[in-house]
Amino acid sequence: MRKIINDPVFGFINIPNDFIYSIIQHPYFQRLTRIKQLGVIHLVYPGAQHTRMGHSLGAMHLMSEAITQLRTKDHVITPEEEDAALACILMHDLGHSPFSHVLEDTLVTEISHEEISLLLMEKMNNEMGGQLSTAIAIFKNEYPKRFLHQLVSGQLDVDRLDYLRRDSFFTGVTEGNIGSARIIKMLNIHNDRLVVEAKGIYSIENFLMARRLMYWQVYLHKTALAAEKMLINVLKRAQELTCHCGLDNHPPTLFASSAHNNFSVG
Repeated sequence: MRKIINDPVFGFINIPNDFIYSIIQHPYFQRLTRIKQLGVIHLVYPGAQHTRMGHSLGAMHLMSEAITQLRTKDHVITPEEEDAALACILMHDLGHSPFSHVLEDTLVTEISHEEISLLLMEKMNNEMGGQLSTAIAIFKNEYPKRFLHQLVSGQLDVDRLDYLRRDSFFTGVTEGNIGSARIIKMLNIHNDRLVVEAKGIYSIENFLMARRLMYWQVYLHKTALAAEKMLINVLKRAQELTCHCGLDNHPPTLFASSAHNNFSVG
């Protein structure tokens, strides 16, 4: 049965087959419904309540659009490769912790969310009898068609194309609203590398400026940075107290006070 998801940014997103649907239904992916895309930035922009799940679905939609566009320019991408690319971009953020990037080096140190994502993808691959092997090869940039990895992780990947539009939409910061459809139409492949046609140069300039403005106004907002620092310090202090006092002997105010703060996990 054909399934669609109504996304507030891109409209109806098509779930192409049971393989992709099985990934979406997996508990590792469903966990992303509880991970805020922008960490604590909702303290500055109250509408920024969107999740990593919505972002991953949007990135999958853009991946599908990009592959369709590349095929119109006579580049061969098999149905199996398309499924692998869609699966790869769906799972690229599996390793994010609560509050996304804010706690990346606090809850677990010396390991990136990409490395954790890869570990979870490999575990899922074992559960699914090796069906994710090509997707993992694309994620690790080991698949022969290297442009597929560039669509997942590169200077102009579908990850960035989605999060800029999505973050702009939910924060209301219109400067980040890029023309992702125009950029995708300008994509091409040369010597196994993703390139942009010359007539798309102004769209790329707008993309770069939008990204810069989003960092100035949203991602590096002074109030959000202060809240992030406070959250990190609270958790580091909790770790210290747990190490010294144990879970059963923690100070009674440590967790009781959490009911009165403005933070919500996820």
